[in-house]
Amino acid sequence: MLPWNKKFLEHQDNIKPKTILSGSDGQDIKEVAREIAKAFITRIDGKDYKNLELENIASHNFYFLKKDPEKNNIPIAELREPKDFLSLSSTGKKLLFIQGGEDIRIDGYNSLLKVAEDSGDQTFIIISTNNLSSIPSTIKSRFHISRIPKPSIEEVKGFLSTSNQSFSASAIGFLSENPKELESSLVDVAKKMEKYDSFLNGRDINSKDREEISGFTDYLIYLQKLKIDSKTKISLKNLSKLMDIKKSINLPNNLSLDVIKLRINSCLEVV
Repeated sequence: MLPWNKKFLEHQDNIKPKTILSGSDGQDIKEVAREIAKAFITRIDGKDYKNLELENIASHNFYFLKKDPEKNNIPIAELREPKDFLSLSSTGKKLLFIQGGEDIRIDGYNSLLKVAEDSGDQTFIIISTNNLSSIPSTIKSRFHISRIPKPSIEEVKGFLSTSNQSFSASAIGFLSENPKELESSLVDVAKKMEKYDSFLNGRDINSKDREEISGFTDYLIYLQKLKIDSKTKISLKNLSKLMDIKKSINLPNNLSLDVIKLRINSCLEVV
């Protein structure tokens, strides 16, 4: 786990009964939220669940809800059991943990809202999400929102400097401003940045992977922004082209990869 996420976890002992856990700037909240839920149910039950996945914890004080990977969302029919769980009387604390709050539709949230309002302070509902804007305002207004803060540039640079991986100066700068890239293993991140640097040095993007091409475009945008002060007019023009390329990569029915690569390669001459 990344050090800034560990630091955040160290101060999460006092969870509010109704809490939304959200990542900042695209950070993936999943791992941190699962650790918070596991620690919470461990305290409630007085049992050591440290080596168990949430899916394998059998406790009458805990209900775990997440989207079926075969489905596009959590249908309202799948909310009946967690609603019943919340409605059951209890002498102690209990926890409903929802992984992926963005996967619940508005009708599902409406059905949960009344149960959430009627439940007392012994009933905890934790919702984790990577997209806070997808949560209805009626829910957000009734829940405490806890965000994982984005680490500082110095924190990320310090972390990378103590790792066993080798990064170019430009790669370190890019990763320091885009810490969400570090959610993969450092070995994989190092390989990816090495490949990006090879594309850059060879003035040719040799890839057939759309996600990889999109990531390399982000890298080029970062590098181009560094040049704005010294070559303002040329850099702004090139930056505008790269931003347009990035937009086209993300759009449905977008340009073919060959066309996108040609456009990126035309920008490499001035990066």
